[in-house]
Amino acid sequence: MNIVGNKQKYFPLFNEYKHNIPVIYSSLEGQYDGELIVDSVDNAQIAVLFTPFAFHYVAGNPEITNVVDMLDEIIFKQYLLQKEKKEAIVFSPNEKWDKVLDEVFAKHRGIKDGRKVFCLNNDKFKEVQSRRVALVGVKNLLSFEQANGARKEYPVSRIFDGEKCISFCSGFMLGNGHAEIDVSTEEPYRGKGYAKEASITLINELLRIGIEPDWCTWPYRIESEKLAISLGFELSSIISAHIWVEEECGKI
Repeated sequence: MNIVGNKQKYFPLFNEYKHNIPVIYSSLEGQYDGELIVDSVDNAQIAVLFTPFAFHYVAGNPEITNVVDMLDEIIFKQYLLQKEKKEAIVFSPNEKWDKVLDEVFAKHRGIKDGRKVFCLNNDKFKEVQSRRVALVGVKNLLSFEQANGARKEYPVSRIFDGEKCISFCSGFMLGNGHAEIDVSTEEPYRGKGYAKEASITLINELLRIGIEPDWCTWPYRIESEKLAISLGFELSSIISAHIWVEEECGKI
């Protein structure tokens, strides 16, 4: 198995993905580090993209001979054994790959969960903006930042109470014309509309510069889902996530 430096050569292997586009391409395009491991440099049949965020992606042909053993070797032997923090969440582009991952993760007592993927309905978002009410006593600032290992700036909308940032929404992963949204509010300030205001500002900026905002969340993140829907996002799919954490699943 080979770690490759020229990730662009292997872009076509990931064309089938319709979800997690900014997560995948922020690594493939070089905004963030990541490892791409393929079975063959010259004629790759399978590939695994390991991003810095513990979200990883399989691609290629799920029907090749010994695909389960090959994927097991890449994920658990070649990658995870060398990591201090031994955990991984692996996604696939289709049902055939999903079944392969079922077999691989069953060997290691892995967990399977679902992750909700939302797409923005632009008409609904326009309605949200038409009902927008200015917040009192705080200020909303939009900036471009470069943190957490990013090699490329990304937009962030922050809500300040005086000099303190109390809420933010960022498009921190950018790739292939999409942005992955991250939003958070300090606990004492929740429920006051700050996250929604920061999100509206951020989404407006993304749309202005021609980038599609993506929103994904785990089923237990009820507040995140409610916020997404309140902004005009609609559930488009629930994708399988294969999860392995050494503390929960045992040693490799």
